[in-house]
Amino acid sequence: MSDVGNWVNFMRDTITHEPMTGRDAFGDFTYGAATTYRARIVGEQKLIRGFAGNEVVARQTVYIGAAIVVQPEDQITLSTGFVNSTDDSAIHPPILGADRFPDEMGTHHARLYLG
Repeated sequence: MSDVGNWVNFMRDTITHEPMTGRDAFGDFTYGAATTYRARIVGEQKLIRGFAGNEVVARQTVYIGAAIVVQPEDQITLSTGFVNSTDDSAIHPPILGADRFPDEMGTHHARLYLG
């Protein structure tokens, strides 16, 4: 994995990622350890092709300064200060799509699309 170097300086936001590890007795997702990453959150309406291959409208694009793997069942947490809300759907928006970007040195960063 390559070093993102000075590019990370443009990432003034933070997100927290919790991978889904299973389900509890009620069928609700359970999550693993939370990891915080530097990120750049851009509020924009964008038509994307989601995890299932269908077209969906994303409300936010998140560039992460690490090459993490994110699945649709994982949980992303945005700060209440960023979203100006304490509503759970604003703090934990659904993950609609994700990809990672390589360069000549390896995988560079990840991009998420949130609903």
